[in-house]
Amino acid sequence: MNRILRALLLSLILVPSVYPAQIPLLETLNLRSLQNAQLETVIVQPAAPLPVYTPAPERGGYDWSGLPAYIFTEDERISPALVAAIDRSKATLDVALYNLQLNDAIQAMLRARTRGVKVRVIFDYDHVYPKAGPEIQAVMDSGLETRVMKGRGGSGSMHCKYAVFDGTFLQTGSANWSLSAENASFENMMFVADGNIVRGYSADFEWMWQQARPAASPAAPAAKPGPIPSDPAPSVRFNGAVLPNYIFSPKGGTADAIAKAIDAARLEVDVAMFSFTSRPIMDALNRAAERGVTVKLMLYEKSAFPFRQEVKRNKINLRLKSGRVGNGLMHNKFTVIDSVLLINGSFNWSDTAEQLNTENTIFTTRPEYVSPYKAEFDKLYLKAYTPR
Repeated sequence: MNRILRALLLSLILVPSVYPAQIPLLETLNLRSLQNAQLETVIVQPAAPLPVYTPAPERGGYDWSGLPAYIFTEDERISPALVAAIDRSKATLDVALYNLQLNDAIQAMLRARTRGVKVRVIFDYDHVYPKAGPEIQAVMDSGLETRVMKGRGGSGSMHCKYAVFDGTFLQTGSANWSLSAENASFENMMFVADGNIVRGYSADFEWMWQQARPAASPAAPAAKPGPIPSDPAPSVRFNGAVLPNYIFSPKGGTADAIAKAIDAARLEVDVAMFSFTSRPIMDALNRAAERGVTVKLMLYEKSAFPFRQEVKRNKINLRLKSGRVGNGLMHNKFTVIDSVLLINGSFNWSDTAEQLNTENTIFTTRPEYVSPYKAEFDKLYLKAYTPR
């Protein structure tokens, strides 16, 4: 009975986000565009109305007006926004990519270099050696400053998929700059102008760049990694928990931060995850379910998931999802908690992501992001299927 009452309460106080057009203040919030807004972390309780979104005055430097706050790949192509963002770069462009297959983005990077932008690209080692794909090879042959790296201690992957434009604007999310993301998989991208977050990602890029090796000399000496960058002033407040604005892997404490957020959940945890094998995070979901929180898991249908018996025992809702077309994936890695907190980035819920890979994760209570990601989860979850 307690679970039923909670479900009824949830349905009454949360935005009916399966239908994005019904989200209150949609036009006022202008969710599809940042419009030069200075983003700040805000605290919004589930029952509170969404605030009126007031664009900040225009400022100098990088112009992000009209660029999307987010993209879901079944609704919108990623190339146009990436090209527009790259074409606006004036001084620096730092790109960390697990994979690259979008020629439009490559041409935009070359144009950036031609107009004097300092372009640096880090690729995952295993996507370059023993043989790079044609698009990655084209970047290396172009003379763009390119380095490669694996994860921690020469193991794992450089699994990030982000770019920092002029040290002022950030693109991140689950989507590689790949044909699969563009045409076949369920993915997301976030575009972020929060100065604190962008500075953190710039520090992470520098941390990786110092360890990475020139693409043409993969055996060259490289600096030993120092401490991974971390948020110096965690300020995302959620149900009494204080969470970082951003966090990085390997061994940056991402799994612990996610578990802390789940432990603060009061109503609902919605998880869209490509790969889930993390024991600490599963333990947190079990604790949430035991105290009456509704837990919904949506996983890629072909990924390993070792916790099926626990899910059944604790009455956690598990559904599986394929990609958009035959060879596509449900490749998202985001979580919405109580319709108030969004956790998003490249981080799969796995020990490899925590211990070995370079990864990145954002925590935000900005309703401009949380509301549409909640709607996206609900939309995909309705079309996912319950395993036998």
